[in-house]
Amino acid sequence: MKNLFVKGTSKTPEIDFSPGMIQISGRSIPEDAISFYQPIIKWIENYIAHPEKFTKVSVTIEYINSGSNRFLYNIIKLIEECYIKGNEISISWYYEEDDDTIKNLGLDFKALFKVPINLIVIT
Repeated sequence: MKNLFVKGTSKTPEIDFSPGMIQISGRSIPEDAISFYQPIIKWIENYIAHPEKFTKVSVTIEYINSGSNRFLYNIIKLIEECYIKGNEISISWYYEEDDDTIKNLGLDFKALFKVPINLIVIT
């Protein structure tokens, strides 16, 4: 499976996906969330059809708008499907110590999904 890399901008997160490693970092306030996230969702759908034995997911979001929130939710939901099928998955959710918004979003996702999500403070 090919890797997927999208360089981050001031409005879109950096996407660095390879078999066994899924990383999303930066700001997510794209003008058109659908066209930005569609190829990302597609890559994950293809990946979870034939995943690696262990997948490490890393999410380091500085800021996210509500439109992007839905896509991040959908991404984690797809990853959870893979986890429920018995694949080993670890999600690390990074947030700045004083950023309650991103911390609370991570806590919400942790409560909503069965896949383990580890909240990690960036110091």
